[in-house]
Amino acid sequence: MARATQARLPDEEFKVSVAGGELAVARYGSNSGKPILAIHGITSSNRAWQSFAISMVPHGYTIYAVDLRGRGRSNALPAPFGMENHAKDMVKVLDHLKLERVDVVGHSMGAFVAVALLAIDPVRISKTVLIDGGLRLALPPGFTVEMVLPIVLGPALARLQMEFASKEDYRNYWRPQAAFTKGWSRAHDEYSDYDLVGQEPNLRPATNPAAVEADSRDLFEQELLDLTLQNLKDEVLMLRAVRGLQNEETPLYPEQVLQVLLPKYPKVRVVTVEDTNHYDILLDQNGADKCAELAFGVKS
Repeated sequence: MARATQARLPDEEFKVSVAGGELAVARYGSNSGKPILAIHGITSSNRAWQSFAISMVPHGYTIYAVDLRGRGRSNALPAPFGMENHAKDMVKVLDHLKLERVDVVGHSMGAFVAVALLAIDPVRISKTVLIDGGLRLALPPGFTVEMVLPIVLGPALARLQMEFASKEDYRNYWRPQAAFTKGWSRAHDEYSDYDLVGQEPNLRPATNPAAVEADSRDLFEQELLDLTLQNLKDEVLMLRAVRGLQNEETPLYPEQVLQVLLPKYPKVRVVTVEDTNHYDILLDQNGADKCAELAFGVKS
């Protein structure tokens, strides 16, 4: 039976000093639980981890979910962006929390940040879980990154240029998106509302478009990430959605792409999560439950 996704507000929200200002962090769970650093996707925020927190917190885990530089309540932080710079911000978060070692989970672009963190400070990470991201994206023959980005990111890029008269208007923008074919929930309301900045009737998404443009190239071309995955000492788990960003049949990582990539990455273990797309693998409660069970053995 499907589980409804309820809104799950953080137990604490705080700021961490990083280069250029302060990074917003949300804590889901108690101060004393087993810590997980959770890193969201390219136009997302810490509210993407509500359902995962519902799955994990009752089992003694604490989720520290960041708003990446240029997103959420960290959207005023300036460049430079890029996976390595985001990873340096994550080190600052771990230092602030006085965490010597931590499990790290990244979704979409957040998975690439998790790999960059493995590159620059591997001793701080005890387990790495990549959710439908982290492995270099394939460029079709004859295409450049600039040509591919509008195709891959699709409505997300257009959304950042839009204004909305109210929170409800923004929810109504999200509801019919193909990625949410399983339905809308209170957690999605919270995710949508948190993403807005400004005042009615001129609300806009929080993500800085310049951050998206700067970060996107690393999803295709970052040699540091490629070398890190090739030289892993410990296993990294990647949970792969079976459908794509707009619930299309072709996933972000098709089988033929994995057949090329995985021989280079012998320590990356890919598990396909059935009945999920790129977004609902984390934002839907059933998808989050599956991720929690596959990655941490937690059953809801």
